[in-house]
Amino acid sequence: MPTADVVGDLPALASRLGTILEASEAAAAVARAEKAKARVEQIARKEALAAEAETIAADSTQWKAAGDRLKAIVEEWKTIKGIDRKTDEALWTRFAAARDAFGRRRGSHFAALDVQRSESRAAKSELIAEAEKLATSTEWGPTSAAMRGLMDRWKAVPRVGRDTDDDLWKKFRAAQDVFFAARTESDKARNSEQKGNQEKKEALLAEAEKIDPTRDLRGAQNALRKIQERYDAIGHVPREVMRSLEDRMQAVEEKVRGAADSGARGPSRRTRCSPRCARRPRRPPTS
Repeated sequence: MPTADVVGDLPALASRLGTILEASEAAAAVARAEKAKARVEQIARKEALAAEAETIAADSTQWKAAGDRLKAIVEEWKTIKGIDRKTDEALWTRFAAARDAFGRRRGSHFAALDVQRSESRAAKSELIAEAEKLATSTEWGPTSAAMRGLMDRWKAVPRVGRDTDDDLWKKFRAAQDVFFAARTESDKARNSEQKGNQEKKEALLAEAEKIDPTRDLRGAQNALRKIQERYDAIGHVPREVMRSLEDRMQAVEEKVRGAADSGARGPSRRTRCSPRCARRPRRPPTS
């Protein structure tokens, strides 16, 4: 304008130009203010993301979820613009340091976990070997206790990992099943034998209960003695019938002893029960 070689109302034109310049300066000031505000907001967003990453690096043990969140932060970070290079680099340095710290802590955790799993695998393999060694034992009581002890020790060992743990458990359980299946079969055979012994003793008791010492005391004593010898030679019976069988035999013995003591055959021929009958005490049930 000062050098314009024109004819006209130059003062009015200069006034219009002044108005335009003032408006332009005002608009520029607003733009600068908005840009500064946006810059502050963008910096605040990245500072918040960096702080979140630092919290994750320090505290989180949700390894997969935390790792996924750090990846998401990187993607969000890329969308944040309008920050001066120096500030942006400083904030990225904070975030990267936090991400690296988390990675080291996660790596240490899984390294320790690998060591623990290796130790657990070795411990469980040893328990399997012990169980397999005991599987063929026929010492039912002590071995049953030993197997229960192995189970308690198994539960105290940390897990190895789902698939590996399942495979080890199948081997361990298989060894235990061999022993307990054999014990069950032995119990069935023993119960069958004891049931047979019970029937034999009941037959002898029925025979003994028919003895009448009032008719022939000496014959009754001899007959009872022979029955008692056969009765004692029979093996174990089920625990739940021991007392009733012993009570029945005791009753027969007392009947014969009572006849002897009362002189069933007359005062001149008083006799006693057989030696076994006389010294036979009431026996507590035994297995």
